[in-house]
Amino acid sequence: WQARIALSVSMVSFHFTTSAPDQQLLNDVQSLNSFNDAQLEQFVDIVLSLFINQSAGDMMDRVSSFADEQGIQVNALKNIMRGVLVFARGALKANLSPIYVKEDLVTLGLAEDKADKFSQQWKSNFVAMSRSAIGNTLVVNQVVDMQWRFGVTTASDELQKVGSTFLQLKVVPPETINFNFFQLLVGTI
Repeated sequence: WQARIALSVSMVSFHFTTSAPDQQLLNDVQSLNSFNDAQLEQFVDIVLSLFINQSAGDMMDRVSSFADEQGIQVNALKNIMRGVLVFARGALKANLSPIYVKEDLVTLGLAEDKADKFSQQWKSNFVAMSRSAIGNTLVVNQVVDMQWRFGVTTASDELQKVGSTFLQLKVVPPETINFNFFQLLVGTI
């Protein structure tokens, strides 16, 4: 049964990745079939919360607590979580709609009803995950202090009768004691 899915998966294109998923990812996603609906909902909530809160330590505590509550080995659960994180990261990067998330999960071997539940949670968390991803992508350093000088140098020899124009910036980013100097020389035409 799994060999048939692995063979058919290698011939199918996915929305969350451009390459064929490895066998471990297939096994991890298919392991979700053994969860009941409440377990699946709680587990998916834990995994998707990593994309919103970005706190791996908190998530690992929640995974350990979930494993203890459900009587599941923590290491086995971490392996399943790895596969679901790989899938979810690819789906978020590709900006997948819940329909495509469900389609890819079913193709990976997740039962359709479970894939539907996953895609519903994806839909309810999608905006928060996207905002968090954008916020982490567009981190810009803050400037604490900046000084600038503009000037024109003159030449004293016959070879260089025209001076050069320059703009010099002194920038101090946060959490640093070093100053960054930038100098821009503007040539004459």
